[in-house]
Order: sequence, then C-alpha cells, then structure tokens
Amino acid sequence: MKRFQSLAAVAALVFVTVGASNVSATSVLPLDLDRITADAQDIVHVRCTGNTVQPDAAVGVVTVTTFTVLDRAKGPPTSALTVRQPGGERDGIAIDYRVPKFEVGAEYVLFMPAPSRWGLASPVGLSQGAFSVVHGRAGREVGNGRDIAALLSSNDRAAATGSLAARLSMAPSERSRMGLEDFMALVRAKAARK
Repeated sequence: MKRFQSLAAVAALVFVTVGASNVSATSVLPLDLDRITADAQDIVHVRCTGNTVQPDAAVGVVTVTTFTVLDRAKGPPTSALTVRQPGGERDGIAIDYRVPKFEVGAEYVLFMPAPSRWGLASPVGLSQGAFSVVHGRAGREVGNGRDIAALLSSNDRAAATGSLAARLSMAPSERSRMGLEDFMALVRAKAARK
C-alpha cells in the first residue's frame, strides 16, 4: 500500500512539474512543416534499436529509446540518437503522457528539439514531429497521419513538381504519405533556409 501511495505521489509531482506543459502540448494547433522544421534541433531518418524504462529522479520514470541514424537533414552528424521521454511502464504501473512510442526495428523520420533541463525530449508537436517510414505503392513512404497538403505552405504546394505534385492531386484520404526521398529533400531544403 505504501509503495502505491509513493508512486501516486510521484505521479502527481510529475504532473505538476512536467505534465502541465504536456497537457497544453496535446491540445496544440496543427503545425505545418515549416514550423516543425524550425523548432527541431535534429531532423533524422532513424531505425529504432531499443526501448528501456528507467527510474528518473525528476519525473519518476522515463522511456529511453535508442536509434541508429540512417540519414540526417539537420543537426550534427552522429550515427546514433537517444531519446528520453517521460513516462513508461515499470513494476506493473504505467504512466502515460501521450508521447510518441517507437517500435524496435521500425523506421521513422524524427524532428527532435533540444532536450529539456531534465534531459527529456519528445518530437516537435509530439506525434506531429514523428513520421513513420512504411512500404507503400511508391516504395518507401513517410507520414504522420495527417494530409501531406496540410503540412505544406501554399508556396510549397504551388511549387511542387514530380511525384509530390502527383501526390497532392490525389484525394485527401490518399495523401497521408509521400516518398521518403522526396520528403527528406524537401526537409533538407527547409532546414537550409532557416
């Protein structure tokens, strides 16, 4: 019983110190790709290699996810990325801050901000800055669940050529992803302008 009370107290403390910012983050307006890119310190195409839940003095429990960097559009050149996010399941108790979760072996394009003073970071805009890489009809494609057209500025949509222009001409339900190579080239160009 004392253990449960201690964990409940830690969860309350975490909510007060970190959770308030996460509450507002879960109700933010949709971000466009320009904003997601500008707010990211690192933009990387990665493969998840592991998830470990660890105790943390500041927030109680964190999930540490490791990645191999496959390609980079922004940030210093490194071959690995480690992401520490608040929450996780430990000793049968789950603390969920609605941060993105990553599957070992899966690939993603992540837009990561600088870590907080506690060493924590989640993708920019939470799931808005975490794009899954999947095999689609055009080969390897990326998407975060939103219509690609909604992520692009009117200038980007007007200037689109090739496969991106073809994708934008599809029905909104069919354009939740775009080609990985086109996406990385677009993001690299945006990062270079910032």
